[in-house]
Amino acid sequence: MKTFLGRLRLPVRHKFLLCITLIVVPALGIIFTWMGLRSQDHTTEQIVNQARILSRQVVLTRQWIADCGGIMVAADSDGARGTDYFYNDRMDTNRGMFQRFTPAMVTKKLSLYSLRENLYQLRISSLNPMNPENRPDNFEKAALLHFIHDGRKEFYHLYWEDKTPTFRFAVPLYVDDACLKCHAKQGFTKGTIGGTLSVRFPAVQLKKSIQTDRYRLIGAGASMILLTTLILLFLLRTVVIKPLEELETMTDEISNGNLEARVSIKTGDEFEHLGKTFNHMGSKLSQHREIMEEKIARATVELSEANAELKQLDRLKSSFFTDMSHEMRSPITAIQGGVDYLKRTVKSPDNRNYLSIIDKNLLRLTRLVSDLLDLTRIEAGKVTWNYEEIDLAELIREVIEILSLKADARGITLHYSGEAPIWAEIDMERIEQVLVNLIENAIKFSYDGGRIDIHSRIDTDTVHISVKDRGIGIAKENLERVFEKFHTLPSGGGNGSVQGTGLGLTICRKIVEAHGGLIWTGSKEGMGSVLTVTLPQRRPAYEHADPQ
Repeated sequence: MKTFLGRLRLPVRHKFLLCITLIVVPALGIIFTWMGLRSQDHTTEQIVNQARILSRQVVLTRQWIADCGGIMVAADSDGARGTDYFYNDRMDTNRGMFQRFTPAMVTKKLSLYSLRENLYQLRISSLNPMNPENRPDNFEKAALLHFIHDGRKEFYHLYWEDKTPTFRFAVPLYVDDACLKCHAKQGFTKGTIGGTLSVRFPAVQLKKSIQTDRYRLIGAGASMILLTTLILLFLLRTVVIKPLEELETMTDEISNGNLEARVSIKTGDEFEHLGKTFNHMGSKLSQHREIMEEKIARATVELSEANAELKQLDRLKSSFFTDMSHEMRSPITAIQGGVDYLKRTVKSPDNRNYLSIIDKNLLRLTRLVSDLLDLTRIEAGKVTWNYEEIDLAELIREVIEILSLKADARGITLHYSGEAPIWAEIDMERIEQVLVNLIENAIKFSYDGGRIDIHSRIDTDTVHISVKDRGIGIAKENLERVFEKFHTLPSGGGNGSVQGTGLGLTICRKIVEAHGGLIWTGSKEGMGSVLTVTLPQRRPAYEHADPQ
């Protein structure tokens, strides 16, 4: 519960109301549900007792009639008229014709008289009746089976009959000596169950009574829950919420810079002590602010001086790299010209081998100087980005064609797949530089005879370009370091030598980020690498990007 309430981002009053709901409502709900069930059971027990008394009276009446051998009723009397006689048992006397009424006939007459008053209905039934009219219905059959097999003394059920709630009650009728006078030929013996007496009540009032009690309990429960909640919320407001609001107001004032704000809580409890603590804290904060303002003023002056020095150093660094790059190009060009001349004139194989070594390292030095110049200009924000709408698919194919000779020299296949055309607003020269660098890296780190897959696609105004090789791969700890300055890795091709300046991917990241895109690498060591670039189709909101 503590963890659950801690995760809820609600005011205290709402959490408290939730606690009341989770504790009080289920508790009172259980109590009132139990009371409702008890009330329903009590109401049902009342009608069951009525049925017991009625059925007992009827059974005793039948017993008396059976003990008397039946009763003689004037055949032309109102009570005898309309009776269907199962057999004719009449006696002619000087007072007129009399018909003998059996217990079954008397029970039927009592039922007819009761139905006139809409009270109840009586019925005699048996599994082996003499009169076909006394065959049991489903309820009576179920009652007889329970009496015979389970030894039950009564059976009742409340159900709907023709959309009217009806209560039925049944008791067993036992065979005695008086019953055997008429029913012995049916195979009955003394003490056995010969049939059942069932009583049918309309249960409309019972249902209404149960429903009324249920509504009363629901109303009482809801009123109690509401009253309890209101009282607890009032106490919460007075004892907890109001002091907390004062403390919250003070903390807001302090957070807005008013360290002179104070609270006045007079509750005589922990909140009053907490208020005094807050006031003491405000006084201490005010004192510390004065001290801090003085220290900040001194630190601001020192920081301003240090910042000016850093800017001067940064300008000197950029100027140094730029000047150095320009100054180094002239001697490098002269050296390159001399090497080219010697390559044309020197015939000795050993000397030509040395010239080849000089030529390769000179090329590496030239690239280093060019990369340093590019990186310095990008970091200094001195690059002018020339955006134009270019078909990137066509640009990728051109780069692949340029590098195909280098790939063919090592038997490496360059395979391109993707959508065409792919239009995007980019600086074509800079993005071409990125593509060349990525594919050259893939060639460098691939095994001879391998394959490099270049793929492009558009997804929600974003261009995705991936370059996948099947080379030596990159160790997990080096995945991010490959974008650091001067960080190099052993190349593929079986010799494991380190090639390159270590600036290529750094420059690629700067160019891609200046376009508002992203670049990352994924790799499993020994299974190759995938370098992925995303670029927006439209130029970024800023015209001159500063990736720093």
